[in-house]
Amino acid sequence: MEALSRDEWQGYLHKIETCDYPLPASLIGEYNDWRNRSTVGRMLLILKDVEGAMRVLSTVRYIKPDMNDAPDWGLSEAEHKTLCLRDLGEIVWLLTGQTAAALPFFEEAHQICLAYKHPFRSANRGRIWLRRLELQKAAGEKEKAEAEAQNVLQAAPLNEAVCWAEGPAVDPYRFYAYVFLATLAAEKEDYKKGCELLQKAYEHFPTALAAEKAVGEALGRSTEKERYAALLHCTEIQFVPWEKLPVPDVAEVRRRQYQRYLEKEAANTKEQAE
Repeated sequence: MEALSRDEWQGYLHKIETCDYPLPASLIGEYNDWRNRSTVGRMLLILKDVEGAMRVLSTVRYIKPDMNDAPDWGLSEAEHKTLCLRDLGEIVWLLTGQTAAALPFFEEAHQICLAYKHPFRSANRGRIWLRRLELQKAAGEKEKAEAEAQNVLQAAPLNEAVCWAEGPAVDPYRFYAYVFLATLAAEKEDYKKGCELLQKAYEHFPTALAAEKAVGEALGRSTEKERYAALLHCTEIQFVPWEKLPVPDVAEVRRRQYQRYLEKEAANTKEQAE
């Protein structure tokens, strides 16, 4: 992808700096850091500048993230790339309506989600996988998508190394497998089965009082169709993060500080030698 001109880049930064929820240029202004371009592109999409988002995110399309990158704060390279691919896929779908063109972005994002062995701070791995299933269904591969969802419910967790918010019972892939199967039941107007599947989904959801309250209210609706619609709406609300980072103890903090010190000393020694 052709690099952005300096004027183009500055124009996109200005748009983000002056929007209703701005990001300071000091945090995203370095063009040569592809993670900044990923952030800027995603912000442009939020601001509904689809052309600008496509332009910026396309410069990140073929960058390979460091799958060992797991920073103490901020997004990892794997998460940056996953979010970039997700948004590129949605843009392609929006502009072309062609599932064959959009699916490869979600497939690549899904593979990164499976391969990355550390928690994500922002991206919802299960939701990205669900979107991939939805696009498969739209492409005429409904049976294939349904079989994949069923397999997830019968197999071991897709990514056992990820630290889910409330332990191994919480699993976004199982949660969204039930959600997908529930939508298939609802398409046949089998709202009773849809409700049953969505209730099973919440057996794999992070514990949250707000979620319990919302689901309880949904179950109180008078008809099965209304209960289904209310339960499905609850799945669109992120009550708590799916993944959480383990809180390091004092010894671990000191170990990390010492490791950074050694890295800094090694870099200084190398610089002096050159």
